[in-house]
Amino acid sequence: MNLTTFSFIIFGIITIVTYFVVPKKIRWFVLLISSIIFLFYDNFKISTIIQAIVVLVPTYFLGIYIYKYKDTKKAKIFLIIGIIIILGQLIYLKYTNLFLNTFNNIFKLIHVNYKFNFVYRDSVIGISYFSLIMISYLIDIYRGICKPQKNIFKCALFMSYFPILTSGPFIRYDSVGEDLYKGHKFSYKSMCYGLVRILWGIFKILVISQRLGKFVDTVYANLQAYNGFYIVISAIFFTLQLYTNFSGSIDVIMGISEILGITLPENFHTPFFSRTITEFWRNWHITLGAWLKDYIFYPLLKSNFMQWLNKKCKNKFGKKIGKKISLYLSMLIMWILIGAWHGGAYTFIIGAGILQFIYIFLEDTLAPIASKVNKKIGIDSNTFSYKLYQTIRTFLLFSFSMIFFRAASVQQALQIIKNMFVWNPTILIDSSSLYNVGLDAYDFRLLIISLIVLFIVELLMRKMNVREKLFKQNVVFRWTVLYILIFTILIFGCYGIGYDPASFIYRQF
Repeated sequence: MNLTTFSFIIFGIITIVTYFVVPKKIRWFVLLISSIIFLFYDNFKISTIIQAIVVLVPTYFLGIYIYKYKDTKKAKIFLIIGIIIILGQLIYLKYTNLFLNTFNNIFKLIHVNYKFNFVYRDSVIGISYFSLIMISYLIDIYRGICKPQKNIFKCALFMSYFPILTSGPFIRYDSVGEDLYKGHKFSYKSMCYGLVRILWGIFKILVISQRLGKFVDTVYANLQAYNGFYIVISAIFFTLQLYTNFSGSIDVIMGISEILGITLPENFHTPFFSRTITEFWRNWHITLGAWLKDYIFYPLLKSNFMQWLNKKCKNKFGKKIGKKISLYLSMLIMWILIGAWHGGAYTFIIGAGILQFIYIFLEDTLAPIASKVNKKIGIDSNTFSYKLYQTIRTFLLFSFSMIFFRAASVQQALQIIKNMFVWNPTILIDSSSLYNVGLDAYDFRLLIISLIVLFIVELLMRKMNVREKLFKQNVVFRWTVLYILIFTILIFGCYGIGYDPASFIYRQF
């Protein structure tokens, strides 16, 4: 069940109506039942049910025992057991083929005539999301940040709250857990605000993302016919497709939760206006970055090994450089894990991981040199033109890395990059050739107009709360805007043959 399908709309309406009709004390139970239905709607098999039970039940009991034996070695043992169970299943389901592929490549290099066959694993929807949520739940109990939930059904709701299973955001028990159980009152204002956000998300998915996807899929499906200009445009379009698809689904999720009275952490904040890759990742998939910093990066940086390495490097290379070595090593490990989280393939590890680390490393190490050069040749870094250059540079660097993210293999990604430098000058003169790449002239122009609307709204979002401003306007203006949005989705949304409005890129994670 996906977020833009008719079945999900009906499912959402029934859930919301039922939630506010039943007594407050059992409203959380409505969310639990809805989450179970959502969890197994597309994949109701014994194997997926066992997967959920194998992780949810031990996490519940281990959380209680960690708290019971807090500040003792037993608590640490229970925590380690919990992490092994959760990560063990995640690795088994998502990364088996990655390991098999690695062994096959090694065998090929050393001329061993043996090859492992890839395997297919059925997995519960959103396993990457709720696995990390459960790990943070156990760690937070161990750290004394929160107490365990003693009601196993409420615990199950926190770990499987249905809207976040497709695309996040990552939630933490101390900030969201109790909010799920309160039984919120119906609020007309929350309903209106939530509905606007849902519509905006659907607009981004059906009107923009699906059209971008059609262009990108056409290029990637026939790389022999497209190079140079087409590759550059498809790389840019895929980045925009990924953003509108992902952030659009987050808007739908946030909107549903807002109607229910549940506050979730924001996952995006206009990332394409960022001037550096570091700033970009502070505004893109915010909750994943925060999770990895709190539970991987900082603990790793403070670990005994890193402290030892830090001391050794300071003695050998000096305080300034020595300190950076352990910092960058911890950062590299974190970025490799970010890439691996996105999928069990080297393309994700390179595109969403290693390349992002390289960008940030170069930004950090070259910043002082760039500052001196700018000063020497008289470039003012505070001017609009320089900030615009930084923003465009950041966007293009990220788009380049997403070539690996989108490619079927590392070899294909390298071939695409090679083809990027093969240009046909006549294409630049005859721009109408773009109308033959999956989209006709009508769809292409509509796409450009929609992207301009998206750009304007995101620009406004940096300066104000757009929804709040909208609802302060006169009722005629307010409803005119809403009706335009509704009819734009109905008239220009992609529903026909060749489009898959139910396709969410991040659903696979």
